[in-house]
Amino acid sequence: MDKPMSPAPATLRLFVYGTLKQGQSNHLRYFGPTAKAIPSAVRGRLYQLPQGYPILIVPVADVLAIGTANYAADLALQQAISEPAIAADTALEATDAWPLVQGEIIEFTDAHQRLPRIDTLEGFDASTGQGLYQRVLIWTVQEPRAAVWTYVAPEGAPPPGAIPWGLTWP
Repeated sequence: MDKPMSPAPATLRLFVYGTLKQGQSNHLRYFGPTAKAIPSAVRGRLYQLPQGYPILIVPVADVLAIGTANYAADLALQQAISEPAIAADTALEATDAWPLVQGEIIEFTDAHQRLPRIDTLEGFDASTGQGLYQRVLIWTVQEPRAAVWTYVAPEGAPPPGAIPWGLTWP
């Protein structure tokens, strides 16, 4: 008797733009050597924190959801929003106020194990939705179009002492 096939695990997509990017200091520690990095971009602006690393500001209107401690629900929400018909209907373009910030999409299937560690790295308290960074769900602007989780400055404002960076972090 054949065993029924179990469904493929759902894939979480995380947009990274700083130390989690391929070749940067935290990439191997959090994603390992086989993680696939897909170039992409989102609308926003990068700032450099006094500690030397970047923080992303995105338009508040682009935020689809704020991350929670219920990682399965966050993953399910991302899957539901990422339907191709929804992506096609969501027109986001770069503007003078909100240019494109370059980064990478990292995909993984163990969100319940990996996201708590990344939330801690980013200073995001998933139980309250607050911290130095906030994990939010937004659309990428360039292909591949996808709803992605990323870490941004809360409330769309740079923290005190942050200075404008540019559109790409090393």
